[in-house]
Amino acid sequence: MNKMMKSIIWIFVFVLALTLVGCESKEEVQQKQNLSPPPQTLNPPQQPKVIEKQQNIDPKIAEEVLAVVYENLEATKAEDKERVLATIHKDSPQYKSTVQGLDFVFVNYDLDLNLEKTEVIKLSETEAQVYYIQTIKSVSGVGFMNKRDEGIHHLKKQDKNWKIFQTENISTTPIQ
Repeated sequence: MNKMMKSIIWIFVFVLALTLVGCESKEEVQQKQNLSPPPQTLNPPQQPKVIEKQQNIDPKIAEEVLAVVYENLEATKAEDKERVLATIHKDSPQYKSTVQGLDFVFVNYDLDLNLEKTEVIKLSETEAQVYYIQTIKSVSGVGFMNKRDEGIHHLKKQDKNWKIFQTENISTTPIQ
């Protein structure tokens, strides 16, 4: 969720900046000047990330880990900042951006979040990884891109409780 919130902020700031400054896209400038577009540099296609699942994951501990991910989602839906932050590890490198992202998103948008898939793919005594696919759609607010995110939540223990330490985005796909 953390990386998602940061992505939302950057997308909104970018769109807002373009709107306020009145920037034109390269295509609009080229159309006005009747120029053909420059040849595009092809980037090599990225290899899809291979999700490998650890064998023999304890289902009881996996349930505890997934409960944190579900609570994070439900707290975000309820726009309850304190509940969301209670699911985030205090030493998370994404903690500060999460706080800022929540403030911005809760004021500017009402979002519909839906976890399509969650699966604990790695588990040790102190760390866990949860693969997820989720959709995020705007119910209200201007400039939000509806999307499907695929990623991995990295969780760590904090005072014997699982907390989201970092979120790794694998892909983001716009949706209707």
